Parts: sequence; C-alpha cells; structure tokens
Amino acid sequence: MSYNMGIRKISEVIPDGTNILISGDLFSGKDLFSKKFIMEGLKNGEACIYISTNESAEKILDDLTGSKLENFSIIDCVSSRFGATVELPFSEQIRYVESPVDLTMMMVATNEFMDLYKNQRDIGKIRIVLDSISTLLMYSSLRTIFKFLHVLTTRVKAEGAVSLILMEEGAHDEIEIKTIQQLMHGIISLNGQELTIKGFTNLKVHYKIENGEILI
Repeated sequence: MSYNMGIRKISEVIPDGTNILISGDLFSGKDLFSKKFIMEGLKNGEACIYISTNESAEKILDDLTGSKLENFSIIDCVSSRFGATVELPFSEQIRYVESPVDLTMMMVATNEFMDLYKNQRDIGKIRIVLDSISTLLMYSSLRTIFKFLHVLTTRVKAEGAVSLILMEEGAHDEIEIKTIQQLMHGIISLNGQELTIKGFTNLKVHYKIENGEILI
C-alpha cells in the first residue's frame, strides 16, 4: 500500500506508515503542496485529516472547492482564538480546539477521526496534514511538542497512514530541527524553486508556482 503525492511529473510514491516533514518559507508553496496532497487523497477515495493552527476551517474548505469532502475532517485550532466558530454544512466533521496549546484535544480529535475512518467506514488509507509545527513551537516547549509528535507519528505508522508536517524554514534553531527530524521518515524541502525529497526516496527537481499549481 502506498500514496501518490498529487504533484504532476513526480511519480515517486509514499510508503504507508510514513511521516514527512515539509519545510519552506512563506512563499515556497508548501501550503499549496499540502492542499494538493489532500486533494489527491480525496480524489482516490482516501480519508484525510487537516490539523490547522494557521487557517480557519472555512478558509481550508474554500481552498478545496470541487473536492469530495465526505471523508475529510478538519481540526481547527484558529477560529476559537478569535471568539468565533463557523457553522458550515460540513460542521459534523470539524472539531474546534481552543488554542494550539491544547495538544491533548488535538490528539483526541485526531484519534476520533482516525477511528471513524478505519473502524466505522473501513477506509484503509488516511492522510494527515499538520500545519504547522512552527506555530506549535511558539506556544509550547520543544520537549512538549516532541512528546505530542511522538504519539501522533507512532499512530500514523501503526495504522499505515501518512502524515505531512509543515515547518517554517528559517524560524528554528538547529536543535529544534534535528529533534523534530528524529521522528520523520522523510523530508521535503521547497527552497529557491528547488524541490528536494530525502528519506523514503531521493529526488531533486526544479519547480515553479503558476495559476495555483506546482509545475515541475
């Protein structure tokens, strides 16, 4: 069992149970990469869970317009901070977490959705995006975040799922980067229009962003 990335001209697949760190700056396209990763899964009938510390559920759903959303869930750690949660047609598959500090509720919601898709809907493949680890590190210590990620990545590996964990390039010291990398099976770097993958496969290609697409 493996997962397609959802980027044209990249034929490399992701083995099940893989946890991936994706790094890049604000303009690198890592957010777009993560949405394409989700859209590919939804297109293929896979389940997808989006843990967001940066964008509201409403914004994420808007970006995924046109995708089939019956097997898509969002853990929104943004809206409650501004005193609002949005009632959407999709609301039964959205969980609002008070803030990025509440890692316990994030994990509870993630487990709830994984159990729903695995045990009740019998969906064998699950994709998880965490956007982003950089925001979590602004609110909690590295030790605390490492423990949270250890639980998350262990569950991903055990269930044969795949996780894509975003990190802001240039926002972390070497200790933080190396500590997080210990839990990963692969690293995707988007830097200066060069996309590099290391770990589960090795690839280096040039890319550009045009009309909302990542072009290789």
